[in-house]
Order: sequence, then C-alpha cells, then structure tokens
Amino acid sequence: MIRGKFRLWHAAAIVVVLLLVLTGCTGNAAALTGSSWPGIAASENLIYMAFGPHVYAIDPSNGKEEWRYPAQAARNETFYAPPAVDHDLVVIGDYTGILYGLDAEKGTQTWKFGTPLKARIIAGAVIGEKYVYAGTVAGVLYAVDRENGTEAWHYATTRDIWSAPLLADGVLYFTTLDRHLYALNADTGKLLWQFPDANMKPEDSPVGAMAGTPTLHDGVLYFGSFNNAAYALDLETRKLLWTYPTQNWVWGSPVFDEETGQLYGGDLDGNVFALDPATGKEIWKVTTAGPVVNSPVVAEYDRQPAVFVTSGDSNLYILNPENGEQIQKVGVTAEFKQSFLFVPTGTTVRPVPLYAQPVILGDKILLGTHEGPAPLIAYDNANLKQVWAFTPTP
Repeated sequence: MIRGKFRLWHAAAIVVVLLLVLTGCTGNAAALTGSSWPGIAASENLIYMAFGPHVYAIDPSNGKEEWRYPAQAARNETFYAPPAVDHDLVVIGDYTGILYGLDAEKGTQTWKFGTPLKARIIAGAVIGEKYVYAGTVAGVLYAVDRENGTEAWHYATTRDIWSAPLLADGVLYFTTLDRHLYALNADTGKLLWQFPDANMKPEDSPVGAMAGTPTLHDGVLYFGSFNNAAYALDLETRKLLWTYPTQNWVWGSPVFDEETGQLYGGDLDGNVFALDPATGKEIWKVTTAGPVVNSPVVAEYDRQPAVFVTSGDSNLYILNPENGEQIQKVGVTAEFKQSFLFVPTGTTVRPVPLYAQPVILGDKILLGTHEGPAPLIAYDNANLKQVWAFTPTP
C-alpha cells in the first residue's frame, strides 16, 4: 500500500511540475530553469542537448562542449524539447514560441521562425525533405521551409500539442489534448481525417487527451492516452482495433520491436508493459517504483537485445524483451552543495529522478536529469560504469 501511494505521489508531482511549466504559472522565466528534463538527440559525431537557456553540442567521446546556442543566455529563452537533427541542420523550439534552425556542426543560427501567437514549443520538431514541422501549446501545427524558416502553412486545433508529429509517406500524424488524433497532408496542411471524427463531442470521445507521438507499423497507429489506456487504430477503417487498460496516464509513445514483434510502453504508475500488437494482449508487465514518463528504447545491452526504460525512482532498467525480467539496473545520484546563511556546509549525495528517454549511442548509454549539476551522464553499455558527466559552465 505504501509503495502504491509512493508511485501515485510521484505521478502527481510530475504532472504538477509540467502544468506549472506549460501554463506559465510563474512570470519569471529563470524560475523555470530545471523545471523540465533535458531534451537529448544524437548524430554519429555529436550529442545535442536542450536544457534551460541553451542548446549544447557535446563530444560523445569525452563529454566536452563543442558549442552552445546562444553563446550568451538570453532573457526569457528556455529550451527543453529534444532537438531535431538531419544532416547539417538542427531544429529546436523554445518557450517564447520561436523555432530555430542551427548549423549542426558550428551551432550558428541559419534561420529563425517566430510563431504569431508566441505560444510555447515544448515538443520536438520533425524535419522533412521540404519542411520542418512543429506544434505549440496554442494547438497550432506549423510547417516552415527547412532552408530559410519561412512559413508554408499552419493548421489549428482546439487544444495544446505536447508531442512531435509523425511524418510517414507524405502524411503528418499528431495528437493533441483535445482528444483527437489528426492526419494532414504534409505538403499542404490539408486535413485528411481526424479520429474521432469532427461530429463527436470531446466528452464522448473513446480516447482521452494525448501527449505522445503515435507509432505507425503495418497500417496501424499505436498511441497512449490520459484516460489510462493504450490503443491501436486501423488506418484504413479508422476504427480502434483494441484498447489496453493501464493503471495511469500513458505519456510516452509505444515502441514496436521488429525483433520480437512486440509493442512496449509505460505509464505514470511505473508500469512497463509488452503487448501483442495484433490483439493488445499483455505479454508481460513489470512495475518500477516511480513514474515512467517517456518511451522505452529497444537496443542492445552487452551485445544482447534489451529494453531500456527510465523511471522517476532514479533508476535505468534494462529488461529482457522476451519476458520483462531485469537484466541490469543502474541508479543515478547527484551531488548537491549545502549551505547555511550562504555559508557552505558541505555536500550531500542523493538519488535524482529520471524522466528523459535514454539514448543509446554506440557503446554509451546517455541519461538526462533535471536535478544536480550534470544534466547529462554517459554510461558504458557493457558494464554500466559512468564514462563522463557533462556539467555546463556558466
């Protein structure tokens, strides 16, 4: 019983933090620094991290900073969305409703697009062949030219967009808090369809508010919802194939594993589950002691298939994809300086929650945390020993 209350308290706490950040309950942008977890992406040569007033490029071999944008922190400018990376372009949105195109190697600004409503961009963007796509908390999805950042089109919904869209075969699929999943023509922004259809009132929707990017596989969209469920939607008929009930909100995107043919996900009660994508039948489920906010990652650990998942209980779990059994676990701690009346009194080491999705890059596991001096830590993907920790300089 105590453990269940502990998980629920953590789930409630993370929701309160996010709501404070996203609804702007404080007018001081500096107070938001550290209010959300880092957004992390990687290419072969660099790691890109959005955190607080900067976007950083980091050398994966040693954790050293290669560049930061902007060079000097600007007032009211706050980044947390995972950067989108494509060849020589990095795209990142900020809390003032501005989308930036940066040179991936140098970190210099190549273009800048300010959304007319200046609504916060909290989700990652998607880079296509012609356009970059990003949504805002005002419920508007924008398409801008990837070369110069000029607007091509926009599409307005009735509520916040908290996730990056999915671009597949010329169609954009995205979810919103208005309890709808939308499909748009990626070139024109024309609405192709929405689920449920426009005639259904939001309160009658079979799904709840959604904050994760849908996953597409073999003509089926998989997504989670804030009404404690995960779903499978047939693209041809646009009917639900199945519903999988969870114990709390499903925030992250379901992940399909080509090797096992299974679907993995998690909920804010700390559950990690594997489903049969055809039926939604539960194959296995394990429970952590903290909320699972982001999507699991399917990759190799010590040359064996594994499912990596972070939890608010401060642990990275590495699970057997066949049965969910724990292969390994690593706890993350940080050192905090203590003081009394501005006089240093020493330091304390304590666990820090893990909400960011893990990133597997070669022989390293990258973990982001919003507490402590190092927002990014690299671990060896064979022995789980810390390789380096990135602490931004002032």
